Amino acid sequence: MAALPAKANAAQRGLALVMVLWMLTLLMIMASSFALTIRRETAVLTDVKALAQAKALAEGGINIAMLNLLPLDEKLRWRSDGSLYEVTFADAPIRIRISDESGKIDINFADPVMLRNVFSSLGLDEALLDQLIAAIIDWRDPDDIQTPQGAEKEQYQKAGLSYTPANKPFETVDELQMVLGMTPAFYKQLEPLLTVYSKSNSVNPAKASREVLLHLPNVTPEQVDTYLQQRIENARAGLPELAPTWAAPSSATSHVYEILAEAMPVEGVTGAVSAVIRNGQARQGLPFTILKWHKSGTEHSLFAEAENNQLILQ
Repeated sequence: MAALPAKANAAQRGLALVMVLWMLTLLMIMASSFALTIRRETAVLTDVKALAQAKALAEGGINIAMLNLLPLDEKLRWRSDGSLYEVTFADAPIRIRISDESGKIDINFADPVMLRNVFSSLGLDEALLDQLIAAIIDWRDPDDIQTPQGAEKEQYQKAGLSYTPANKPFETVDELQMVLGMTPAFYKQLEPLLTVYSKSNSVNPAKASREVLLHLPNVTPEQVDTYLQQRIENARAGLPELAPTWAAPSSATSHVYEILAEAMPVEGVTGAVSAVIRNGQARQGLPFTILKWHKSGTEHSLFAEAENNQLILQ
């Protein structure tokens, strides 16, 4: 068999070289793509792991808060006025806030005047304000008699709803969303201010948050902020709880607390857990009854909202 001409042989070698180079290039692209995919999946898994760790640490934070609510000595017991605590556990910071429900407005006991003050301050349209207040009264009262501008069974049926007013006190704040005329946007504004646990028609100002204090009558934002700074300073100095001089004093206590705990095991990754607990003998001899437990991200992170000088470090 005759040998290929030198030019043809060189052309074949050149073609083979090009094919090898193309194959190497393709393999390099595939390898780079595979490495990128691995890095991305590793990052995702790392974030998932960090988030799971954050949630677990936040659950631990709830239990830490419970333990620190037990001491009979007021100097040792953590405050339930919304003071912000920070502890370190497993080399991760955990921030914890405890709020006594007596510092909120009880939707079952608030009278129409208090509801009007709150609703109007949140910007509810005047045309809807009286209707919504009346609908709330009709929901929680025991009869089927319609309050003027309110809503009973007939009004809910005309609105095409498959349910009617409970005609009993609200069991949870969430139930307020079912009241005729309540909108998701307005409920989102109301929810942090309300409770069903204080069993009082007044608010304990020494336990109230800034948002609740601003809705008390005849108070200015400057008065509220000055008082809250004094409350923080008293807490850090271990002094007794301070009530504002410009608000009507209240001895209302609920023995029910909302606890929010948020942990940050990795910079930028946080997990939060909230719980509502009642202080009192529970099953199996436990000191607290858990009324609500919720795992969630926080809309307003405890790590973002407070300066270090507002923290009580443990």
